[in-house]
Amino acid sequence: MKRIPLNNNWHYLDHFDPSFIDTPLVSPEEIRLPHTNKELPYHYFDERSYQFVSSYEQFLTVEKQTDKQYYLHFEGVMTVATVYLNGIEVGSHKGGYTPFKIHVTDHLKNGENRLFVKVDSTERTDVPPFGFVVDYLTYGGIYREVTLLEKEANHIEDVFVHVERDLLHIDIHSIFTKGNLIEAKIAIKQDDTLIKSFDQRLDQETTQIVETCHLNTWDIDTPNMYTLEIYSGEVLLYQTRFAKRDIAFKVDGFYLNGERLKLRGLNRHQSYPYVGYAMPSSAQKRDADILKYDLGCTVVRSSHYPPSRHFLDRCDDIGLLVVTELPGWQHIGDDLWKEVAKENVREMIIRDRNHPSIILWGVRINESPDDDSFYQATNHIAHELDPTRPTGGVRNFKGSTLFEDVYTYNDFVHRGDNIGLEAPKKVAKQTAPYLVTEYNGHMYPTKPFDDEIHRINQVKRHLNVLEYAYRDPKISGAIGWCMFDYNTHKDFGSGDKICYHGVLDMFRNTKYAAHVYASQNDHEPILEIASNLQIGDFEASEIKEVIVLTNLDEVKFYINEDYIKTFKPSKEYTHLDHPPIIIDDFIGNLIHDNEPYSKKDADTIKAILLHIMKHGMNLPLRLKLKMAWVLFKNKLSIDEAAKLYEHYVGKWGLASLTYRFEGYKNGALVMTKQVGPSYSNHLSVTIDDNEIAETDTYEVTKMTVMHKDHNDNRLFYSALPVTLTIDGPLECIGPKTRPLRGGVTSFHVKTTGKKGLAKAIISTQEFPDERLEITVL
Repeated sequence: MKRIPLNNNWHYLDHFDPSFIDTPLVSPEEIRLPHTNKELPYHYFDERSYQFVSSYEQFLTVEKQTDKQYYLHFEGVMTVATVYLNGIEVGSHKGGYTPFKIHVTDHLKNGENRLFVKVDSTERTDVPPFGFVVDYLTYGGIYREVTLLEKEANHIEDVFVHVERDLLHIDIHSIFTKGNLIEAKIAIKQDDTLIKSFDQRLDQETTQIVETCHLNTWDIDTPNMYTLEIYSGEVLLYQTRFAKRDIAFKVDGFYLNGERLKLRGLNRHQSYPYVGYAMPSSAQKRDADILKYDLGCTVVRSSHYPPSRHFLDRCDDIGLLVVTELPGWQHIGDDLWKEVAKENVREMIIRDRNHPSIILWGVRINESPDDDSFYQATNHIAHELDPTRPTGGVRNFKGSTLFEDVYTYNDFVHRGDNIGLEAPKKVAKQTAPYLVTEYNGHMYPTKPFDDEIHRINQVKRHLNVLEYAYRDPKISGAIGWCMFDYNTHKDFGSGDKICYHGVLDMFRNTKYAAHVYASQNDHEPILEIASNLQIGDFEASEIKEVIVLTNLDEVKFYINEDYIKTFKPSKEYTHLDHPPIIIDDFIGNLIHDNEPYSKKDADTIKAILLHIMKHGMNLPLRLKLKMAWVLFKNKLSIDEAAKLYEHYVGKWGLASLTYRFEGYKNGALVMTKQVGPSYSNHLSVTIDDNEIAETDTYEVTKMTVMHKDHNDNRLFYSALPVTLTIDGPLECIGPKTRPLRGGVTSFHVKTTGKKGLAKAIISTQEFPDERLEITVL
């Protein structure tokens, strides 16, 4: 099989006329795939602006072989694609999230061919997810890659590989156009090492093979991947990756290779600022890395549609589990709509069933009502195409009819001061495997530039729900809503076409709540202070506590050079792998050491001051009497007592003020963080990759600009305008000048088809220019 990428040298017009089918486009825009039909502003726009019919054209020169078969393979076109080759309609496809393939052998010419694609990106009521409202944008265009496949006359259409213990099951679907025989050699490899090979006669459309094969297990820490290759002589007919692993959802939790694993994760949309869905492999893989390594997730849900194959490939490589589902959002359409949805299920499973990272097929439309015949059909399709994986279907109401294997439920019961999650049996009304697929999100939208109290409350809500998930063994896990903020329709969000539901912003920059997840993993030490400790962000200028999100054993807390206390993980969150550490004492022994009071009186004064700090001046009678006695005994006036509060709690009037947090693991100092008033500030500029190599198309990397204080802490209220200038073979995606939001912004830059050294300059009016060099290989 030969793959011919068709991602470069496309012509594009943002409208369609029937004459375009036969006639080359006049004055088109030259573009590369992936492509969005219209770049959008970051916020405040009309979401209808991308909902139109557009035209894509490419001239491709092919050395056509008479003994070969040819297919056009589209990985994703939003929403309805009609494909023409040399003026002849060769196929069409409904649905923007699943791939499709068109047999074009009879219409492909030796030499130059004109490929034309009419792309309807309107919200057609005959195609999921449309028909009512949708809480996300669907964008438009040919936003995933396109390939011309050259195959042998007799070739392999599809291979499903799964392993049970030491038995390798291989189901091969063959296509015969010349006789009905393929003399095949099958090879199993790990990297470049041959594990096993054997000969096999393929003389039926479907051939089922069972071979003994000793393979290493795939899990989240050691994701051992293998490759199956099928040859005819020296010609490679088919190649796919697979792994050996065992999964099970049971009433008492999720099991991976026989060991119970609490699933902890976030939902992910596949969108990006400005270009929506149109991002290449490097960006897709980066999201998987962020989830696994930066956020410490064990699972991701690809809400509410199948993700890019590049994302899944990376999940396979790094051991990140995936829950994926058919496209849709709450609405179920008519019979024709349902047939498209069923076909989407088939396309999703056939494309993705060899990915070991996928642990659950979602076969219900997200948050839709019960529809017994429809969901019996989708469940049957999933089990028929893949009997090795369980099915689920995401609900937002209790007691739903269960045809699937796992009761998957969006639990939004938590409001900050009540239970984190409901009991599985109370929701499902039966005993069944149970997974929480959404929580928080719209219950507490949080902008990266919200006041600190708001951002801290988002932290608490994520902590509270995770604590409940870990506490109940009958909950297999919980997947929070959501990974990052996203653009949405007018019916949702904050009026600016953004849902601020993420623990990251749209550029994948952190909010405080992101560290709730990061602190649960052991990849690297985490010590994050969920506060800048500025009293003006708090009611009555009272800082009652500081949450430290960490995977370390303890934190020693200092104010200036004064040791206050050593704090251990909170007993409020004992079921988490790494509970937060709560700093709720800003006095320590300072009164004892610096004031002339007895230990008993110092204890009393400290208790009173801490109570005022946490609860205000409404003291209980017991403390009022104690305070009166201490004032009388030590001849202290009310003004003198107030100054004690100002000095030891308010910290007013000090020449300088620094809060220092020292994190320890196994008795050794691992990390130190300092927080305090900003005496100077600077820009920090980082880049994901200093080298970029194009693949079958352009690739991207991201530069992040953050405004920081002298302690290297982010200045969340900075909205400094920043400009990016590039000299060399890179282009900026979106506007070149943009403000910091929450003290940070990012620039995605993409390759242009040329190699060389690119120089990037970050400019502001306040700071010297920052310069970066990126090599395009």
